[in-house]
Amino acid sequence: MSTSEIGYRVARRGDVALGAGMLWRIEAESRGRREAGDRPALQEVLFCVRADLVDGVQVDSWEDLGGPITRALVYEEMRACHASLVVGGKSMALDDSLPGVRQDVHDQVRAACAALRRLVPRQEGKHSHLDIGRGLSTNEVVRLAHKLHVGFQLTLPQTAEFLNQAGYYWWGPQGEQSYNKQKVHRLLEGSVWDEDRPRTVDGERIRAGERSHQISLGVFDAVLVYEADSDEDYAARVREVQEIAKRYERGIAVPFSPGTAGFGLMDLLQWMTTSVPIASLYVADSSVFVDELEREVVYAWVQQFGLRVFEADEAVPLIAEERSVIREVVKTYAALRMHDSCTVSESSRSIEHARVWARHLKNEGSFSLEEIARRLRLEAIPTRKRRGGWSRSAVRELLSAEAAS
Repeated sequence: MSTSEIGYRVARRGDVALGAGMLWRIEAESRGRREAGDRPALQEVLFCVRADLVDGVQVDSWEDLGGPITRALVYEEMRACHASLVVGGKSMALDDSLPGVRQDVHDQVRAACAALRRLVPRQEGKHSHLDIGRGLSTNEVVRLAHKLHVGFQLTLPQTAEFLNQAGYYWWGPQGEQSYNKQKVHRLLEGSVWDEDRPRTVDGERIRAGERSHQISLGVFDAVLVYEADSDEDYAARVREVQEIAKRYERGIAVPFSPGTAGFGLMDLLQWMTTSVPIASLYVADSSVFVDELEREVVYAWVQQFGLRVFEADEAVPLIAEERSVIREVVKTYAALRMHDSCTVSESSRSIEHARVWARHLKNEGSFSLEEIARRLRLEAIPTRKRRGGWSRSAVRELLSAEAAS
């Protein structure tokens, strides 16, 4: 669908405002040494690639991509999506070795990414679920426009330009029409949204592995029992597994297996990103998994969303504490799955956060307006007008607006 590129860089001292033409996602300097799972701007870039909204990514330097796990993960996503990756002006070939990445680490990242792409793929219509960026209907465009304007914090003209570059259009009396800020505004303000209307979740809570942004687990406490296929009557098996629920003080146990019609392992992992209130996963025997990697990835995924895992009556330790590659890849994919289906709002980039921080720096630290502006730029917080960079006058306007309210 797309014919465009997106840029990515980490904010740094001495930066100047980037020119118009290509959309850039700027990461806060304070996140520059973290892996992809804790980089909201990079997650936005990867979402655009996965959703086929852009054809390629431009990065100023390998340092912008941080450590070896993040470098390998980005590389693997570009390869899987057939997107181009340009680093420091050099286009990376699919068989290039990555600077600063050991081959064994790259192999582990590649395997974990491949497993997660298979187990938790983007949704393209199963059970009527469609991820953002896959449809041209008015409702699908509304979801994407909402994500760009509210989540990415693009201006209305920037949102319209991005939609046009990504190949979206609308039909008017004169046929195919391009989007402009007025049309985007009417879409966001006047559309009647159905059950698939834009849903907003908090980015920090996603990265923290919380499911409380969806539902309280205290409402209905269940344990899923994953076991090998059996010829036993399903109703009889349901009665038997209730003993497992009692052992773990859960209200109910729900059995399923690789051969369960309409519900398999992939559905379980997708459930973790929804409001289904499951508290625990019980696996009778690890032989139900294809291999050890699938077992570790599945366990790490459900643990990321706060579930406890039991295998043959033994509690499974947190995979994330033992396997750093799986931890970071799973954490990133968990965030990406939320990006695929929701508008992800970053409170650390909100104007309210900027105002609170600016007031603190001015009152408690006695910093000048110039220094406050520099720090806001390094944290990649958009200005009130969402265009241009922070300046002394922009900080003064930010603080005066608070005083007037």
